[in-house]
Amino acid sequence: MLSEKPLPSPSVKRLSLDVIDVENDAELDALTAQVLAAGNKIAELERAEMIRKGIIDERGNLLKTELPEDMRKDADRDFGG
Repeated sequence: MLSEKPLPSPSVKRLSLDVIDVENDAELDALTAQVLAAGNKIAELERAEMIRKGIIDERGNLLKTELPEDMRKDADRDFGG
């Protein structure tokens, strides 16, 4: 799922633990904010996809509750163990 989505714009300066001073609270806060923003963007895209597929509604309520055949309690399955 995630591999289908475009990566964030390369024009944004990407921070990482390799390029910041982890002893500097401002730089660490900037990295944390960047990571959280990227995570929120992914969550928004995933939510939109679940709405599009009819799995949840706009309020986040689950619309599909049936399990695939192989995940049901009475399913005959072999896990290879």
